[in-house]
Amino acid sequence: MNTIQGPAHQRWAALVVALVLAGCASNQLHSEGMRLLADGNRDLAVSKLREASRLEPANSEYRIDMLRETQIYGRDLVDRAEDARRSGNASQAGDLYAKALKIDPSNDRARRGLTNLELDARSVKLLAESERLMREGSLPAAQERAEAALADNPANTAAQQQLASVREQIEKARQTRVAAAAAQSIMNKPVTLQFRDANLRMVFEALSRSTGLNVILDRDVRADLKTTIFVKDAAVEDTVDLILLQNQLEKRSLNANTLFIYPATAAKQKEYQDLQVRTFQVSNIDVKYMQSVLKSVLKVKDISVDERSGTLVMRDTADAIAVASKVIAAHDTPEPEVMLEVEVLEISHDRLSNLGIKLPDAISISTPEATDTLGELRALKRGNLQVSGLAVGINLKLEDTDSNLLASPRIRARNKEKARILIGDRVPIITNTVTPVQSGGGVVTGSVQYQDVGLKLEFEPQVYSDQEVGIRINLEVSNIVKEIPGPNGSLAYQIGTRNAQTVVRLRDGETQILGGLISAQDRNTSTRVPGLGHLPMIGKLFGNNSGTNGKTEIILSITPRILRGPAVLDASVRSVFSGTESSTREHALQLDPIGVARGQSGGGALAAAPAVSAATPVRQPAPNSTSASSASSSAAPAASTSTPMRNLLPLLNGSRTGTGGAPQAAPDTPPSSPAPVTTPASAEEAGAPQGTP
Repeated sequence: MNTIQGPAHQRWAALVVALVLAGCASNQLHSEGMRLLADGNRDLAVSKLREASRLEPANSEYRIDMLRETQIYGRDLVDRAEDARRSGNASQAGDLYAKALKIDPSNDRARRGLTNLELDARSVKLLAESERLMREGSLPAAQERAEAALADNPANTAAQQQLASVREQIEKARQTRVAAAAAQSIMNKPVTLQFRDANLRMVFEALSRSTGLNVILDRDVRADLKTTIFVKDAAVEDTVDLILLQNQLEKRSLNANTLFIYPATAAKQKEYQDLQVRTFQVSNIDVKYMQSVLKSVLKVKDISVDERSGTLVMRDTADAIAVASKVIAAHDTPEPEVMLEVEVLEISHDRLSNLGIKLPDAISISTPEATDTLGELRALKRGNLQVSGLAVGINLKLEDTDSNLLASPRIRARNKEKARILIGDRVPIITNTVTPVQSGGGVVTGSVQYQDVGLKLEFEPQVYSDQEVGIRINLEVSNIVKEIPGPNGSLAYQIGTRNAQTVVRLRDGETQILGGLISAQDRNTSTRVPGLGHLPMIGKLFGNNSGTNGKTEIILSITPRILRGPAVLDASVRSVFSGTESSTREHALQLDPIGVARGQSGGGALAAAPAVSAATPVRQPAPNSTSASSASSSAAPAASTSTPMRNLLPLLNGSRTGTGGAPQAAPDTPPSSPAPVTTPASAEEAGAPQGTP
């Protein structure tokens, strides 16, 4: 038995010794760690504290100190790493993040920081590639690289600047292309047309041959449409718009010189009309109200709003979106604001007087307490009786109290928004409710309501465009007169109040004083000896007079100061053209004279692309017919070639040529552009006799 227990005792003794030594070692490590922490050697201090907690895991103090210092040191390392990352020192930031993870492997900020460093390195490569592509002119690819860099780190300032620069270059390139296309387009070239009751397809064919305009007609465009138009030196685009308006047609631009013509029906517009999606961010007006305005005024159907972010998304034609943007710009203006300087003065005057001789109003005669029998009462003498209440006093008191209670708040308010000021107390009013029960008693339920007592001011300003402010004022002054106890411990108050409501209109900086809320109280009390106190002259010697006199007045002074006046609408959004009842257009349909009519000659954009006439007689006048169709051309020589006018005559006149009364075609001259040709408006002007077959 001893042979079995001997080694066991030795093992237990060794274990106890080891625990004692471990405890001593952990204590020494913890003490050394705290000393190193005080000296500023945080790396070694945290290591010592962690080792002490490992040697003695049941010691809560060691573990708490280790966890606290580890978190503090790790957070400090991550903060330093983020500062280094923001300053561009990626190497130092990586070392600090790695050190923080070594100290505290659960530090998620350090782990994310290392990931962000990798993304930063990737973003640097993407931005460098974006700059190279932008210099080479590959703007879409440059934008793609910048967007990828910004997606990795939305807070990357360099990526934001690069993306903004690329987008600016893309917009400039787009505007350059638009300007170049507009310069090369024939839509702004001058043209002179004189057609009467001419077939629409032939008019477009003549216009196409003479100006180079490409016209594609939808299959549903009727072949029997006719037009009558007389314009001189008008732009091709405006002229085409007028022709289309006459026949309820619409156009779609395919390129600078090509138009697609289709009927202006709802089905065709849905099929061919280009739509855009535009997102508006409004901040100064209710987005729901803006949605209702666009729906009711512009008849916009596809519109959605997000009240949380104040975003309005609209899908419509380019003209409708352009008009809507002006309407939104006219409404999305900052609200006027005004600073109200208020002074409230309560003037109070109280007088208390107590003058006169205070005589006893009652006398009591009593016997000594030892007298309790009739014999003893019979034996009493006058000197044994006790008298009380024989006291005479003189009151000479006069007390005056003057007080001024001043409140001088300043409050800033938006236009047509209420502003409230309360200077006073919220008095609790306790109400108890008794609910009967079957046992015979009752359950008392208490509730507390609060009543505002003091000075209450309400303002609602309205700022006008002439630097004046209209103010709706509500003033109330209240005080507790007395407390009124109720049943079951409830409590109520009698509250005296004075209020006034008014609306004033003041100039900016003008001060208005409102007064007259006066409360006066006068009370007199007299105490006199009956009979003697009513004697004239000397009656005051046999009485006492006391009186109270109180008067309070409320004076309100208010001064408005406009901090932000009403927005003045720009002329570009004050009056906006919106098209017709059935269609929305950004610009009005009009014919502005260009080219020769403007006096342009020689150089200039329009002179480089001069007017080309597309005017040709429609057909020979029939005998005894009063209708005729003709066209005249008066334009400068063009730089481009075109079909001579005499080749267009068969198209519009049919095959009837060579008759006696036929108009003479202009000679076929070989200039680089069609020579100016003038054809008569009728057969009579050409010298042909009436009735020529």
